[in-house]
Amino acid sequence: MRRSEMVDPDPTRLTHRADRNLSEGPAAYTPPGRLTESWDPTDDEPEGERRPVQWNWHGRPSWGRRLVAAFPAVAIVAALALVVYTTSSAQGTIDHVLSVRGSGGATLLSDAPPVAYGGSASGGGQLTDYQNVTFSQASGPSQAIQGSTSLALPPYVGWEANGSAGAANGSVVARRGQLHVSVRRATQDFRGWFLTATGTTPASCAFQFSAASPPPVTAPSPQAIGELVMAVQTGDTVRTGDIDYVFVAENVSSSGRRNLTVGYSQGHLSRATEHLLKQAPWAPGPLQVAVQTNGDNFLSVWVDGSPFFYSHELQLGITPPFQPYLEVQARQTPYTASYNGYSSVCQRDVVVTGLPDGSTAALDGHRAVAADGSAVFAAAIAAAPMIGSLTVTLPGNARPVRFARHTYWPGARYSFAPGT
Repeated sequence: MRRSEMVDPDPTRLTHRADRNLSEGPAAYTPPGRLTESWDPTDDEPEGERRPVQWNWHGRPSWGRRLVAAFPAVAIVAALALVVYTTSSAQGTIDHVLSVRGSGGATLLSDAPPVAYGGSASGGGQLTDYQNVTFSQASGPSQAIQGSTSLALPPYVGWEANGSAGAANGSVVARRGQLHVSVRRATQDFRGWFLTATGTTPASCAFQFSAASPPPVTAPSPQAIGELVMAVQTGDTVRTGDIDYVFVAENVSSSGRRNLTVGYSQGHLSRATEHLLKQAPWAPGPLQVAVQTNGDNFLSVWVDGSPFFYSHELQLGITPPFQPYLEVQARQTPYTASYNGYSSVCQRDVVVTGLPDGSTAALDGHRAVAADGSAVFAAAIAAAPMIGSLTVTLPGNARPVRFARHTYWPGARYSFAPGT
């Protein structure tokens, strides 16, 4: 999962293909300019510095990585051991029937969304472990996983941490409603740390990331850079060693310059390289990013509810199903990327059931009237989540029921339970 410069044997081939098709995106889409060789803001030379992708699924060079690279069957055995160990001893459990409290004793019960076709639980994670995750529960200390250099993050089932920074320099912790992923000490070259899923999400779903604004880089080095990286990678990496993924990254230099970048990686182990698709100057602020891809020719990226990148004639070569990566990268500076939430969104709309017909529900500037027992807030799977206090006014009641502030991703299903 190393971030690197764009390296393409024939840059004009990719450029011409992208320029021809990006103009065919959805309404309100603005096509990007010509592709750029380098997206490191400290490196603007015409040829660009070529940094190959470092395979850090198993962290630093280790026998674990060599076994996976040379003997895929060993990786499968290790993965089976990981299922047992992660589920039974390292991560504990989180109740997936969450509730949102309301006035008068009313509650909203979150129904675990149905499993979408094409996902898997290899590695111990279920698809529901990756839906409507708000990191509202503080994590315990990271714990070693038997047979792996990855670390479990209790009580978050189905997630694990790793990266090229190594466990001594990488950190991931959930507290106060945010996930903080850090490289704690400056290193001369790029090092990263990430939280990723052990199970997979099918290509029919959207990968939705919510992140806080990446902080400024305060290190004195002019080469210092910090990156918040949201990536969607093939679930076949451990089995095949292929480092194939798409990414959206905001990078911040010590000069204060920020860029938002979209790209993808192709290749095997250390021979993988990244290809830049779009780069744009960016301003500080929180990020809500939705990624949709079939891993073949189609990639769509929405930022803060608006289309940012679209193409349907790429040659990605990324085998589904996929795994999300919530990542930080840093060079010559300590750095922390903070995430407010993540969801694998596999169906449209936010639905509240159990309401008498004629009830009125209001959320984040939207209004829905219940029919057939349900109030439906229309939302495409790539739409930004609705955030706020849901209110429900029942027929014959002048005073609405008000629920605590909450994040409602598309695809979420809630059942209304009135108070006493």
